[in-house]
Amino acid sequence: MPAMVELLGVGAHREDGGWRLHRVCASFGRGEVTLVVSHLPEEWDALLDAVAARIVPEEGRVWIAHVPVSRDTVRRIRRMVAEVDVHARPVEHRSLLWNVLVAGKSGHRALHGLLRLPRKSERMAARRALERVGLGGREVETASGLGAVDRARLALASALVKTPEVLVAREIDRGFDGADLATVRALLRSLAHRERLAVLASAATPAAASGFADRLVAIADGLLAFDGLPTDFSGQRVAWRFGTA
Repeated sequence: MPAMVELLGVGAHREDGGWRLHRVCASFGRGEVTLVVSHLPEEWDALLDAVAARIVPEEGRVWIAHVPVSRDTVRRIRRMVAEVDVHARPVEHRSLLWNVLVAGKSGHRALHGLLRLPRKSERMAARRALERVGLGGREVETASGLGAVDRARLALASALVKTPEVLVAREIDRGFDGADLATVRALLRSLAHRERLAVLASAATPAAASGFADRLVAIADGLLAFDGLPTDFSGQRVAWRFGTA
């Protein structure tokens, strides 16, 4: 299966001149959940920032669906890659549908969207996105009554309405209790497998991969220290850096 995301010798500097990433090579396919872990958030952020075209790497190249990430392609890449903050707070006095409709726009388009009735196609796309995350039939509810899991569902719907091919979710192991975390992870996994999305998520510990990720990528000292099945991680020499050996 052709890779949806390819990192070819990717590097990104730290402010002190060292490397957050250095010579990282990896590829990620459709229908696959990859968990990126590191003891240093700046390292996993650098990898996800490169995929989401927040940065253009100082070395190497990132390709999204055979399109290289560069200053000239940033807008195109951002249409293919959606970032989702599963901890985001919605506009609570507005409906779920309103939140998704506004999230599907940016800048002056978002402001213009507040001043006119959305088109039928936009409303239908927003409703489909809500259905895909388990919020179907609740479009007119205000967001003020949502719990942590349903806020995560709404954030995912707001990302999906843009019809991305890649989803990037950061720090999925933060801020949820055990049951809520399991639900959010199951939803991300279901979206990846059912809709053939490439999902890249980050966490502070490899333990978050259990029952969730198809692949585990570990970054240590800016280098790719492990890339493989989560079940293989504990047997690798790199595991001691993460306290799992």
